[in-house]
Amino acid sequence: MNFLEVFRDWKGVEEHRAKTVIFSEGDPAEVIYVILSGRIVLTLHGESLGSEEAGGIIGEMAMIDAGTNSATATALTSVKLARLDRDQFRELIGKNAEFSLHAMAVLANRLRAIDKYISRQFELSN
Repeated sequence: MNFLEVFRDWKGVEEHRAKTVIFSEGDPAEVIYVILSGRIVLTLHGESLGSEEAGGIIGEMAMIDAGTNSATATALTSVKLARLDRDQFRELIGKNAEFSLHAMAVLANRLRAIDKYISRQFELSN
C-alpha cells in the first residue's frame, strides 16, 4: 500500500503558493507536514539542505523531540500539504508500518544533510 493513500481524504490539508514560507527556523513545532504535491526547499541559515516533493515529510525532527523547527521550509512551487498534529503523527506511526519506515528514512536523510552542512561550516572556519 502506498502510504500517501492514507491522506486521500485527510481533513487537514493546506495549499500554499510558490515562495511561501511554511515554517521558519526557531518556530514552535506544532505540526508535521506530508507533501501531497509540489516541491519544498529546506534551508538552514539561508543555505539549502535539499528539497522534498510528493511523499516527503517536513517538520519531523521537532515533532519527535517536541523542539522548535531547526530549518526553514519554503514552497518552490505551489504545494498541497497534509497537516498532522503530534497525536495524529504518533497514531499514524503506530498503525502504519510503511509510513513509519518512510518517516525514519526521511529523518536519516535529514540528519545526513545537517552533517554535510556542519562539515561545510567547519571547513569554512579553518
